[in-house]
Formats: sequence, C-alpha cells, structure tokens
Amino acid sequence: MKILVTGGNGFIGHTLVKHLLDEGGQVKVIDIKPIKFTHKNLEFVKKSVLEDIRWDMRDCDMVYHLAAELGVVNSDKKPLNTLAVNIDGTVNIFRCALGTGVKKIVYTSSSEVYGEPREIPIKEDSQKSPVSIYGVSKLTAEMYAKGYVQEYGMDINPVRLFNVYGPGQGFEWVMPIFMQKALNGEQPLVFGDGSQVRCFTHIADVISGIETVRKKGAKGEAYNIANTDKITMKELAELIIKFSGKDIKPRIAGFGKETRQKEREIMKRVPSIEKLRALGWQPKVNIQEGIKTTYNWYKEHLGKESLFYE
Repeated sequence: MKILVTGGNGFIGHTLVKHLLDEGGQVKVIDIKPIKFTHKNLEFVKKSVLEDIRWDMRDCDMVYHLAAELGVVNSDKKPLNTLAVNIDGTVNIFRCALGTGVKKIVYTSSSEVYGEPREIPIKEDSQKSPVSIYGVSKLTAEMYAKGYVQEYGMDINPVRLFNVYGPGQGFEWVMPIFMQKALNGEQPLVFGDGSQVRCFTHIADVISGIETVRKKGAKGEAYNIANTDKITMKELAELIIKFSGKDIKPRIAGFGKETRQKEREIMKRVPSIEKLRALGWQPKVNIQEGIKTTYNWYKEHLGKESLFYE
C-alpha cells in the first residue's frame, strides 16, 4: 500500500511517517520543508497543499492530511494564511483525490473546534463553538469533508486531537515550554490562576489512534483522539518542576493583554473517547509516565535543534 502524508515534516507527521515505514509501508511525503531523514521506501515531494497534487496522488491508496498552519497563537499572527492553508489547502486535498485511486483520507482536526464546552466530557456530537481563527479553520474544513462524503461518496475521517505532546515537539507548545524553563532553572509561566483543565495525549497514543481510525473508522465519522487523565496547568508546571528537581515554583501571570486574554482561554477541556474505544483503541501512556519520559528526553537532547519538530 502506498500512503501519502501531507505535513510529514511536522511533529506528528514525521512520527507517523516513521511508524508507517516501520510497518513496511511505501510512503510519499508532501511538505514545504524537506523531511530530515531518508529511507528506501520514502519519497519526498516539496509542495504546498495549495498546489495541484493530483499527479502526486496518482499511485496512492490513502492520504493522511496533516499539513496546516498550527496553533492558536500562531494563527492569530497569520490569520489569512491560516484560513488559506487550513481551509483551501484541505479542500484542495479532497478535490485532488477525486478520480484517483485514493480509498480513504484521515484528516487531522483539533479539539479547538469545540471551544468552551457546553458539556463534559466532550463527545464528537457536542456543540461546536470555536473561539480562535485556528479552531474556525479546522471546523470549516470538517464541514467540507462532510460535504465531499455526502456528495461524492468519499471516505474521509476527521480526527480531533487533544493537546498532543512527546519527545521532539518544538518549543511553540506549552509542555516543551515548561520543560525548557525548568531545565534552565527558570519559573514556568502559567496564565490565569492555573486552574485550566487539560487532557494531554502522548504522541504514541495519537499515532495508534490515527491508525485505528484508518483501519476501522466508519465512513465519514469524526473521532476524538485523547487521553482522559485530567491535569490543571498549575499542576502540570509543578509536576515538571518535580521531575527537574529544581527549587523553583510556577509564576502565576493572570490574564491580560500582555499575557493571554481570558475570553480566548478554554477553562476545561475533557474529552469522551468512547467512540474510538468502541473500535478497540485505548490510550496507553498515562500523564505521569508520559511527562517523566518526555522531560528526560528534553534533558538529554536540549540544544540539538535538528531533533525538534513544529
């Protein structure tokens, strides 16, 4: 089976690509940045998802569409580019796949589509009310996916990822930011009062969840991929400090224009994963174990820039 991965040079993308290669797959990566390793079964194509990639899809059986402008903060800085890449780029993937041999597309969406939840835990059919451009772009792309399923009979599964972390993640995200601060003996900066609740999902569980959806996901259905271990942001900072052994405490910054605006903050994000569990999937890396092993990885590799991915 030949598999196309867009965004294969990203944190999640390169981890997925390595997994697929380990499983004996033939993998083609489309990205604007060259992938950092080679393999006899790996082909790299330097292209944007906004370009015509029908020819590149001609020999592929399935597509993992991961390419995107990532993150709430980053998308706020580049709103038009975020909307173009995350919406138009995704629609282009669907459109280019029509008439090819592509049998299935797994599209990485985000828990940001839910916004501040109206119910806990958050189910796949819970109300969607994104509060960021990033969340809006991901939800809009999901609506296009639904349209292509209904109008053309395509098999597309959006997967909504919840706070992914793990070894190699770049320093644009809260977990590695906290770890870098602790490693340098500095106080991790916690916005608000630190009571925001999150469920962090280890990259290994994300990959196994994506693969479960690819193999067993029902046509057109969306799935949450997440851990259900709850932790507040203050507890997260304290746990990382504990593993560091440093005599420091989190710095509570509050909300404001110079930190983070309260109206943009999601205070409680706790997912339901029963839909994916029904397919036989279960997260295996608990929050304590995952943070400890990830911290130890950063401790060993801090400063080795080539090992980090956006």
